[in-house]
Amino acid sequence: MKQMLLVGLILLSLPSCSVYKASSNDGVSISDIEQCKTKYSLLAHGMKLIKTGKTNGKRVEVYRAIARKSESNYMRAVGHGVLDLATLGIWEVAGTPIEQSIDNNRGFIIAKVTYSHGDDIENIEIYNGALN
Repeated sequence: MKQMLLVGLILLSLPSCSVYKASSNDGVSISDIEQCKTKYSLLAHGMKLIKTGKTNGKRVEVYRAIARKSESNYMRAVGHGVLDLATLGIWEVAGTPIEQSIDNNRGFIIAKVTYSHGDDIENIEIYNGALN
């Protein structure tokens, strides 16, 4: 009985990084950016200014952010959790690098923003993909 309790405590103390990485859904979504009406709204959503200029007398800025995963994959997270339990945490040696590589292969959202006056957005052109 004491051994089972000890095993349970050890399992609860495992970091489960692969589970967390699989279930997290950080980044920026296109639908969030399309709703922005001001520069400050773009910045609040995590867009980073990378270029500024003028076109036809209007201020134009280009922003970039890491794209959100298309969806959180909770089933993948459950799979990592089950493998963690079945292997007493050894799965983390493989699972965490796998999830890290998935995170590293996400693309970017690029937004070209034209302002009407001040910081009010007139037009947003969104490009989704990897930036070369």
